[in-house]
Amino acid sequence: MTIKQQELLSAFVDGELNEQELDELLALMKSDDSAKQDYMRYQFSSDLLHGYVTEHKQIDLTDRIQQALSNEPGLDVKPTEDRHTAKVFALPDWFWKQTAGLAAAASIGALAVVGLMSQPQTVMPTTNMAQSEPMQQQTTVADSNRWTVGESEVEDRLNDYLVDHNEYAGASGLFSYARVVSYGEE
Repeated sequence: MTIKQQELLSAFVDGELNEQELDELLALMKSDDSAKQDYMRYQFSSDLLHGYVTEHKQIDLTDRIQQALSNEPGLDVKPTEDRHTAKVFALPDWFWKQTAGLAAAASIGALAVVGLMSQPQTVMPTTNMAQSEPMQQQTTVADSNRWTVGESEVEDRLNDYLVDHNEYAGASGLFSYARVVSYGEE
């Protein structure tokens, strides 16, 4: 039988033939006994798949298999004396825990990178913002020296305090450029 004829049989079992193909298949079945046997096999397989066959003949093959094996010549295998075994180095449990932790961290990192890369980049449209007039800065300049102290001894002590303050301000985390020192009347 050709492949086309087998396809016709299969389509007939599935109920997918048109009238012309059905006439062709009937002519084939009248002339070819192997087509009839193939049809019976296809129909039985279809009935099994659809659950139409409830009575099923059990075939016990164990007796025939045992008889065939008893007639087989015995296989005589002698073990070799020099049997080499591989030396396996077992890694400790802590190694596997660290490896699993590293793998989990790498997976999470990869997901974070992929997640950030897949987010759409939105560009805010630039529009003309309302412009404010520039602020006028007022600076005041003192007419005198740093200290308005009448005594030079007090002025020297204040200068020493200011120098010490500048030395230690950077180490303590204070901003060295923002200092306000006052003495006396306000």
